[in-house]
Amino acid sequence: MVLPLLWVLLAALALVLARATGTAAFAWVGYLMLAVWAAGALAVRLAARGLTAARQVSVDLIPYQGLATVEVTVRNGSRLPLIWLVAAESLPAGLPMTGLRGRVGPLRGGGAFSFRYTLHGARRGYYELGPVLLRSGDLFGLTHVERRPAAGHAITVFPRVVPITHVRLPSRRPAGQVRARQRVLEDPAQVIGVRPYQHGDGLRRVHWRATAHTGRLQSKLFEVSAQVDNILVLNLRRADYPGSPMEAEETAELAITAAASVARHTLDKHQRIGVLALGKDPAQPAATAPIRVDPGRDRTQLTAVLSALGRVELGPAEDLASVLEREKESLNWGAMVVLITPVLTSEAVRTALGLRSSGFDVKLALVGGGTPAGSGAAEMSVFGVPTVLIKSEADISGLGI
Repeated sequence: MVLPLLWVLLAALALVLARATGTAAFAWVGYLMLAVWAAGALAVRLAARGLTAARQVSVDLIPYQGLATVEVTVRNGSRLPLIWLVAAESLPAGLPMTGLRGRVGPLRGGGAFSFRYTLHGARRGYYELGPVLLRSGDLFGLTHVERRPAAGHAITVFPRVVPITHVRLPSRRPAGQVRARQRVLEDPAQVIGVRPYQHGDGLRRVHWRATAHTGRLQSKLFEVSAQVDNILVLNLRRADYPGSPMEAEETAELAITAAASVARHTLDKHQRIGVLALGKDPAQPAATAPIRVDPGRDRTQLTAVLSALGRVELGPAEDLASVLEREKESLNWGAMVVLITPVLTSEAVRTALGLRSSGFDVKLALVGGGTPAGSGAAEMSVFGVPTVLIKSEADISGLGI
């Protein structure tokens, strides 16, 4: 603002001197300065109205220690050139980058330029890129115009996954499948008979021996059963974590790494896994409900689980006891419920034991520096609920379900 004001004051001074002295040269100088200022301001504003910026991101979901390439293209849709243009991308803290996150130079009418940078997924989290800041002006710097034409873009870095190569969490039920009470499926490993072929039956279902014997297509009839769900309940409620912000963040990251590792291990074993995460979702800051990933085991399930665990953060959330009490009605009977939390309140202990008495297989994974008084571990152990302690990533490799 200082330079344009000084320029106008000098032009006014030249006009005053022209009137006082009767010298035409001062008048010409004053009018020329005003014309340069007005023409530059008009040209820059008209040209800036045609500025657009587009961002292309190679991936929205980045594996831990993975890479994402971002290219930003700036175009001048106007016929008027821009003498100079500064384009800069706003980047979040916490993600290392290489390359150029901005560019400076002239831009002709109808022209375009681009810049590219690479983000390194060195830290789990949800990150927002942009907006792109475009700043231009006239030759003398008298007029400045700013635009932010490109909207932000969100990317998620997956949590670290520790390979689990050791024992399984103790279980009261046999691994694999149990008889269903609610949601039924067919177990292809248990053939109990044959029936006539029906439209839509796959080739794997056809009973070729019975077909050859009867001369008509026959299909296998499978035993009705249900595959047991595994539910990871991750507690990131800030009130349940240590008071020190640094210690709380370290404990939360350990809990998230444990959840991601167990989920990967479970899916590698071709079992169903789901997640219920209590905490803050930066993608939906106004939401208070837990982040939910329904149980599944298809090829997209791991991506869905790691994406949810990559977003969730420590924050205000509903207490664990209330969530378990509400969510138990939606759980399939016989599901294994793994609680990953730094502490269990007395209310949460009662709710977890209620789940166990209702037919669910409850496990407790206590994360943090130890077993402080009131953590709930002792109460759970008294009633036979298996409890494991996770003090570091080395302890995660010995987990499994």
